[in-house]
Amino acid sequence: METQASLLSPDTLVSDMTLFDLDETLCLLMESATEAAEANNGEIPDELRVALLDYCEAFGVKVDNIANYIKSEENDARNARREIDRLQLRASAAENRVERLKGLVKYFMQTRNLRSLKGRLNTISLRNNSEDTLVVNQPHAIPPQYWRVSVTIGLAEWQDLLHSLPEQHEMRARFGSGSTGSITPEPDNAKLRSALASGVQILGAELRRGQHIRLT
Repeated sequence: METQASLLSPDTLVSDMTLFDLDETLCLLMESATEAAEANNGEIPDELRVALLDYCEAFGVKVDNIANYIKSEENDARNARREIDRLQLRASAAENRVERLKGLVKYFMQTRNLRSLKGRLNTISLRNNSEDTLVVNQPHAIPPQYWRVSVTIGLAEWQDLLHSLPEQHEMRARFGSGSTGSITPEPDNAKLRSALASGVQILGAELRRGQHIRLT
């Protein structure tokens, strides 16, 4: 190993060996150097000394190469994220402009009871949506049975609350595995939609068939 090592330059070692190979070989060389020093009154043979220096240099270069590669990739990732953010902002701005213009065109057509606008190359049509939209215009007027509440508390507090209920209490059975302290009430859209679709009149909410702009 010593003879072969002395024939290889640090650049060759960096090119031909992995970091793990260099580390393993360095450990072996250190052991050999320690044994040689013990056997020769602290003296290490020149060939072994050169091999140690070459492998140490190669190890350092390898570490620098790996570190530089990581830094380069991290920099590429940062640049890519910046570009993604820039493109997302650009896309959002374009989408907002489209929505605003479509809204103006829709208002123009609705107020004039127009179903289409024809140009030389394009037609703008006003079409009904495929399904009704739930519109909540007076949330505070909606009855409690059409609301849901999200509660977040610590697990220990939740368990204490459940344990305070009678053993056979329905709530204990229903929520015994939950870990749900702020209370966040919100309309239960699924319940509202289902009730309204079945003909129930609910103050503060309605189903409304909207319209959209289509280009052909």
